[in-house]
Amino acid sequence: MNKIKFSERYLWLGATLSLLGIVFILSIEKVKAISTDGEKYLQMLHEVVSYIENDFVEPQEEKKIYIGAIQGALQSLGDPYSRFIDVEEAKELENETKGSFGGIGVELNYQENSFVIISPIEGTPAWKAGLLPQDKIIEINGKKVKSLSQAEAYSMMRGDVGTSLSMKIERKGIKDPFNVNLVRELIKIRFLRSFYLQEKETGYIKLVQFMGKEETAKELALAVKNLRESGAKKLIIDLRMNPGGLLDLAIEIADLFLAPNLEIVSVKGRGGELIKSFKSQVREQKYLDIPIAILVNGGSASASEILAGALKDNKRALIVGTQSFGKGSVQSIIPLSFGAKVAITIQKYYTPSGVSIHGKGITPDHIVNPVAASEDEKFALEKLFKKNLIRPFLESHAEYNDVAVNDFKDLLKKENLKISESVIKIFLFNEMRVGSSQTKPRLDLDVQLSEAIDLLK
Repeated sequence: MNKIKFSERYLWLGATLSLLGIVFILSIEKVKAISTDGEKYLQMLHEVVSYIENDFVEPQEEKKIYIGAIQGALQSLGDPYSRFIDVEEAKELENETKGSFGGIGVELNYQENSFVIISPIEGTPAWKAGLLPQDKIIEINGKKVKSLSQAEAYSMMRGDVGTSLSMKIERKGIKDPFNVNLVRELIKIRFLRSFYLQEKETGYIKLVQFMGKEETAKELALAVKNLRESGAKKLIIDLRMNPGGLLDLAIEIADLFLAPNLEIVSVKGRGGELIKSFKSQVREQKYLDIPIAILVNGGSASASEILAGALKDNKRALIVGTQSFGKGSVQSIIPLSFGAKVAITIQKYYTPSGVSIHGKGITPDHIVNPVAASEDEKFALEKLFKKNLIRPFLESHAEYNDVAVNDFKDLLKKENLKISESVIKIFLFNEMRVGSSQTKPRLDLDVQLSEAIDLLK
């Protein structure tokens, strides 16, 4: 379904950290001594900066020059997750882990002179606009991303709540880039919600992001308890479009479903050296007998992949859906002088079976593709969006029902466009539930969820 749920967790934030790997905040007592060659190149850098300041045809801000040099050093690593974090971003980053921030609500990587979307966060502006994993942002407010530094691009994507932002998007399978217009919001995310699907005696937990620290872990444990008491004999954990978050939270949630002393995830550093292995603990509250299926897709990254990999390899859960994103590296967030920070990739994650997540992702036990629009159907929807017919239609239809479906069919007929009924229903349902965190999942519209429930014994 060509749909983008848009929430820019200060884009900048999601931008390249897919928060999952942002796990260690380290303080530095001293910086490693620079080698003789390093001192030579540092001297050359100072000389170049001096010539720029004194001789370049246009006056330049010294701060901009040095930050550009720092960013250039990090970009030379060829790693989209290692990056410079200025003072303002460092403060925003601290707020972001608490679940409240401004922006458009999307997780991003910076690579090949563009921002690549890991996942839009449900309920945010990016999600509402229908942005998808693997979409590339190639222009921001009319300026090409390749002509901007990362810091400049992040700055352009940030802004006051209520202000607008335009971006040009390049999407696989679509010939021409297209524009989206967004309005920045104060993003307040509810990280978890749960429902009891009585007709299937199944508990459903949607985890939007691995954030909120211990509160989210407690809420999830309570949700499982309540679902069991309601009569749930099966459990679905939905990690689709979950871009990750905190490592500790992924470990704690996995521990809830695993017998003691089973490996959850291992972390290896330079040269493949084992840094640490995280294992399940002895604890009073465990759920070891309820059958579990985990839903993943291309927007499931980092912490989502750690949880899915841990339960899959320990044969504790079936993984259902499509291949996950493949973000399995650890970034140290290291304080620098004067309040800035730097994110450096220092390690990679491995599932209990010894498989690296990074660049590969988690392969489901059962591949189940969602109902998706054909190329012709995508073109039809894009045409409706471009003619500004979608928003007025949604504003005149308060809820998803048969009347809305039939009226949409009439709209298509009037515009001489064709879309299958199954795609119409899913499109309208997704569009009309925007902004509602309490919309119960529909088995008739979610083939992946329905199949996952049927696979559990």
